[in-house]
Amino acid sequence: MRSSSTVLRVCLGVALIQLFGGVIAGPVPDPVLHVSLETVPDLEAFRRANPDLQVTPLVPVRQSEVFAGGSTRQQIVYSVGAHSASERLVGLSSNQQSWPTPQDVRLDLQYPTAGVGAVVSYVEVVVQQSTAQGRGYVVSGGVGQRQIRLVIEAYSTLYFSYTAAIYGF
Repeated sequence: MRSSSTVLRVCLGVALIQLFGGVIAGPVPDPVLHVSLETVPDLEAFRRANPDLQVTPLVPVRQSEVFAGGSTRQQIVYSVGAHSASERLVGLSSNQQSWPTPQDVRLDLQYPTAGVGAVVSYVEVVVQQSTAQGRGYVVSGGVGQRQIRLVIEAYSTLYFSYTAAIYGF
């Protein structure tokens, strides 16, 4: 692990349920959800280094302040698609990280990591961070397709926690 970046990799299948902030590991059936969380010293440099990324901005559906553990946190909910009667949960992940100094953070969610996934119908990512500053993007695939990749960015935050759920049929 490098001191300038933190990378967390979590692979979860349909049968695994992860408690908020905890980690469960074990055999993972396909399709899986691949997640990495890293601090990025310069987000603009990252974008310049990856000019081939085609991004579709996600508009936060809800943004609010929540009181947790003696402090006020910003909660931002990013979503794409719509729930359908025939869908099922095909990917679930959550984790949290904190730092002593403000960090720019990039969360990369990819479904599936291998093979053919379910047709994606709805994705919701609930983020808590110390600032209200951030953005989300669909960088490949999407609703109605069998794969999706999202990037969520948080700026100058002391902590970052998320719960991501992907639904499909």
